Amino acid sequence: MILMDNKAQAALEYLLIIAAAILVAAIAIIVMTSSIVPPTDAKNTYHTKYNKLEHSI
Repeated sequence: MILMDNKAQAALEYLLIIAAAILVAAIAIIVMTSSIVPPTDAKNTYHTKYNKLEHSI
């Protein structure tokens, strides 16, 4: 009986590790996809920041 409990506990621990890895991967994918800026927006942002910098000097 004790051997069976140890196997069940080990299997549960492996499942928890896999679930945690999937959760971390999902969070990383969400963060990376939300931080992507389309090229046109990046160009406009760059020009806006450059113009503000140019006028502050």
